[in-house]
Amino acid sequence: MSWRPGRRGVGASGVARPHRAGALGLVLWASGLVGACAPPGPALRYDAPSALGGYEILVTRTDSLGQGIAAGLRDKGFTVRDRVRGGGRPTAYVLSFQFEEREAPRLVWLHVRLADTRSGAIVAAVSAPLDSLGSGAAAQARAVVEALARAPALRPGDTPP
Repeated sequence: MSWRPGRRGVGASGVARPHRAGALGLVLWASGLVGACAPPGPALRYDAPSALGGYEILVTRTDSLGQGIAAGLRDKGFTVRDRVRGGGRPTAYVLSFQFEEREAPRLVWLHVRLADTRSGAIVAAVSAPLDSLGSGAAAQARAVVEALARAPALRPGDTPP
């Protein structure tokens, strides 16, 4: 029996190729093997800490407000980092932004959110008019840290202020 182009299992170049059904079977067998060796579902589940103290805090802002928040959280006993590090304890990222109202009295609000870096869930939040937090970044950072330290950790389904 000779291999001729056009015959089943032989390409146009005359080189033998595996049957598609055989290749599909091999792929399915390998997938089953990998699935059998994988850990069960609950081992892949992530349980977030129930309190803010269970998180390391990641502050990447280098401005005076970000550095003030980082220093204040360190003073309150939190572990604060300035770089992302994989494989460590649960970490909450500090995200802050300002929002200015369009209508009178045109308040400028400071919003600070701590988001779980694994799930993306907001675990703590503070929102306040900027002028009520004091003048200067140091006073604003102190007010934000005090509010974060007093606030209970948000649970899934809670909405931040």
